[in-house]
Amino acid sequence: MLRHGKAQQTAAPWAVPTIENHRNLGSFFEWAHAEYGELEQGFSGNPKKEGGMGIRWRRWLLIPMGILAFSVIHPFGWSQQGAASKPLVLRGATLIDGAGRPPISDAVIVIEGEKVKAVGGKQTNYPSDSTLLDLSGKFVIPGFVDSHTHYQRWIGELLLNYGITTTLALSARDTYGEDYYRASQRPDVRTPRIYDSGASLPLAPSMTRRQIHEMVQEWLKKEPDFAKLPAYNDRVRQVYQWTTEEIHEAGLLTIGHAEDCRGAAGAGLDVVEHLWGCAASLMTPAELENYHKGEYLHWGLFLKDKARIDQLIQGAIQRGGNYINPTLLYEFSSQTRLAPQFERDTYNLYRDSALRTYYPQNLSDGLLAKFRIARSYSTQYGTMVLLAHLSDKELQQSKEAYRLSGEFVKRWAELGGKIAGGSDTPSIGTSGLGLHMEMAMLVESGLTPMQALQAGTLWGAEMLTARRKQPAKPMVGLVAEGGYADLVILSANPLEDIGNTRKIERVMKGGRFVELGYTPYYASTPPGIVRSTPYIQEPEISAILPHRVTEGSPEFELVVDGEGFLPDSVVRVDGVAVPTTFVDIRTLRAKIPARVVAQAIPDRFVLSTNPEQRVGVYGDRTVKITVFTGPPDGGLSNSVSLKVMAKWLSNEKK
Repeated sequence: MLRHGKAQQTAAPWAVPTIENHRNLGSFFEWAHAEYGELEQGFSGNPKKEGGMGIRWRRWLLIPMGILAFSVIHPFGWSQQGAASKPLVLRGATLIDGAGRPPISDAVIVIEGEKVKAVGGKQTNYPSDSTLLDLSGKFVIPGFVDSHTHYQRWIGELLLNYGITTTLALSARDTYGEDYYRASQRPDVRTPRIYDSGASLPLAPSMTRRQIHEMVQEWLKKEPDFAKLPAYNDRVRQVYQWTTEEIHEAGLLTIGHAEDCRGAAGAGLDVVEHLWGCAASLMTPAELENYHKGEYLHWGLFLKDKARIDQLIQGAIQRGGNYINPTLLYEFSSQTRLAPQFERDTYNLYRDSALRTYYPQNLSDGLLAKFRIARSYSTQYGTMVLLAHLSDKELQQSKEAYRLSGEFVKRWAELGGKIAGGSDTPSIGTSGLGLHMEMAMLVESGLTPMQALQAGTLWGAEMLTARRKQPAKPMVGLVAEGGYADLVILSANPLEDIGNTRKIERVMKGGRFVELGYTPYYASTPPGIVRSTPYIQEPEISAILPHRVTEGSPEFELVVDGEGFLPDSVVRVDGVAVPTTFVDIRTLRAKIPARVVAQAIPDRFVLSTNPEQRVGVYGDRTVKITVFTGPPDGGLSNSVSLKVMAKWLSNEKK
């Protein structure tokens, strides 16, 4: 692996710590100091190029005070590496161009400015005054395209560090701002290229065709790159179809959730997010009703009728719904055999001290826990449950749901559909790393490494051009003449092991090599709590039974009724945990020791100035009952009082 980037023919001025070896700020600065002399040489050999901002000056912005000053000067951050004044030629590597073609050995890639000027085998011509960079033994692939993020400013650097140079943001543009969106296209800005839907398109069943037309025309003024639509269901079928017709007429693609992916494709949805709508399409009316009632652990168990699955997929593709975004990491992060490795890798990433200056603590805790949590759709467990609390039968059902979902995705590709490798981050998985995990799970499900690579590059990029009136080749997700020079250099072959996509040596955006590693205070930490999805709700008590007992009662069972309970929720009595049995998300049973209710004193209602009277005359002693669900998220419930009545008073009331 290139640790400090010395190619055989030139001293590489873009040398920076790789993802593997850059783990703390101190080592980064030690490296920067050691490498300083080498940094005087730009690709052009002239540190004064690019508007007078030489590479030496740019590098020294990375000292601690410089980082702070620089973040104030430019709110987006820079990619740091200056552009070459002469063409740059990368040669000697094996090129996997993203188009699904066989790799090109000893490839030549000619880069002029932001774009690829020429690409081909070792006989490819290039200008005689080009700067040459020998990459023998390396592998070059397109910059990754994460086709499903809910982008926020603080995830940009994470994406770049994992080779993601383009993202399709499904959140509204005002989340990060118009200026930020447009600046993201610049090679010198330390973010991936952002493409988005501009703004939301609210649909209501009562809307008329004219209202739909006016809404879409107003929306088009935002210059969107695609359309993110509300979830499809039968209630909005007509307005959905009118909307997609308007959007397709404008040459744009549609993406969204679907409660019925067969119907959604027929109504013009091009990209279906998640697989549950396809599972629902295969359920009988009775099964669908029971699913809506929460009677099944997971919808994936219904992806098993192969003949009907083929009909569903073929029908969706014929109607134009060619793409599916399965988000396997979202649904099955604990069911993959790679879960232990994923958990270790995520933990190691979160140890980075510079990253920790802005990455939300609550989110990192929640995302780490997901590798031990199963998704649930039942009234028994709610939206999630620790694997340790599943019965053997339920654990097997969860694994079977993953297997069937993987087979469905594989079959989608076999029948001519395309997989959009979107990670749904930041709340579903760790931004950047999540896309690599998604690709690994696609291969585990039966796709070839080449198909998984295309899911993470070209197929996602095609979503930007698939509906254009004139056929157009994407500018990203593909190493091709005329496209952006967004590249990832790997030290190992991803077609032999898809895990090699993470052996990143260098990342290039628009002809510039990006500084790898994390910048302290790269972005402001998001306000408030940022939770993983799904997250553990705070429990709430609505009632207890019995709500009153007589002093001196033996040990008894207390039934706690409420909401948001989990199998690891614990009942507390005056802050002390007692043995608790989980019944379901609404009910807990707790054993209350006899000592807790042994006496009806202290009597907080008795005044020291009053004459002596019996305990309980003015009120009963109370014990505070609460429920605690441990982190991440969760927390302590409201309290409900258990009354402890004096024995004499209890006898009289009887």
